Amino acid sequence: MGAEGKGGDRGGNLRASFGHALRGLVEVTARERNMRIHVLAGVALGVFGGEVRLAPAPQLALLLSAALVLWAELGNSALESLVDLVTKEPRPEARRAKDAAAAAVLALAAGALLVAAAVVSSSLPEVRSALGRGHRLAAGAGVLSAAAWLLAPGRRLPALDLLAAAAGALLLVLLAPGAASPVFTALAASLLALAAAAARRARSEGRR
Repeated sequence: MGAEGKGGDRGGNLRASFGHALRGLVEVTARERNMRIHVLAGVALGVFGGEVRLAPAPQLALLLSAALVLWAELGNSALESLVDLVTKEPRPEARRAKDAAAAAVLALAAGALLVAAAVVSSSLPEVRSALGRGHRLAAGAGVLSAAAWLLAPGRRLPALDLLAAAAGALLLVLLAPGAASPVFTALAASLLALAAAAARRARSEGRR
């Protein structure tokens, strides 16, 4: 009985931990402009990888780069919040800590762009083949447009956000059967869902 209770507690703690992590992810996306840019870039990467047939190594390089950039931006946001909690004064130590964290994000983002450029340049035949599928290209652009709408600042009707999220999800469902990589399509879907959750969070905080 005691063991079952402890197991149940561990399960509850695990669920709570995931909930806290997801809440942090949504809050940072809702509040931080740079995070929204990275999320939009991640959706674009998901659409790209879902349409262009790449070898396993380039796929892993792109996925790892995207994960590192998002991780760095989350860490940067956490550090900035911690520094602000310690002091609101314009102290040089606080500025150096924030600047160093921002520089880490910049370095990783630049590295991710170089990785993407290397992958594209080494996969030009596959990229041209994907560009030739006009209907799928238009659907992918629609997904990216839906994500951009959800991540854009400004006040608007909640129904429009819901419509954008639904349209993006529908387009991903239509793209999924013929996707070159279901993993990248799942990445685009996950980040689109994050964009929708962040838009809802921003409205609830009165930021829209």
